[in-house]
Amino acid sequence: MRRIFFDKHQHWEAFKRKHGAKIRPIVIKEVEKFRDCGDIKNGFKLFVCEGCHDVRKVPYRCKGRFCTTCSVGESEEWSRLLTEDVLQVNHRHVIFTIDEGL
Repeated sequence: MRRIFFDKHQHWEAFKRKHGAKIRPIVIKEVEKFRDCGDIKNGFKLFVCEGCHDVRKVPYRCKGRFCTTCSVGESEEWSRLLTEDVLQVNHRHVIFTIDEGL
């Protein structure tokens, strides 16, 4: 999805210029967080292996709702919490309709 929004054709910027007045500020904020997610230039954590001294830079994530990387974890956590709250009982799905003639 990142390639669609932020490729050389600048689709997001063109869309924002054309429809900017109609786009809610939170949408712009989420898409721009998504754009910068995982970019080393925006900060990172440095991990060093004490055994082999291998160094890894792990970029900070945006944790945004729109981000295809960050929102997956949030969705999984939400569904896990939801399943804990739902009663674990057997159930049946029933649809009850009344004829218009009655």
